[in-house]
Amino acid sequence: MKIKPKIENQNVGFHYTVTDEQLEIRSKMSVEEILNWVESTAQFIYEAQKPEERERMKRAKNFKW
Repeated sequence: MKIKPKIENQNVGFHYTVTDEQLEIRSKMSVEEILNWVESTAQFIYEAQKPEERERMKRAKNFKW
């Protein structure tokens, strides 16, 4: 099965800007703090997704080139 983007996301890139201040804050965090942040962010994304989006994400992660 070929993974396809949602129609509204076709031909649209993804862009995220990280500021120097954000980098400085992260550089001062312990490994445990960073892992807790990653875990809480992943949980937030999971809860915000619809079941169809979760399935699409699951298929994309397991996609073999």
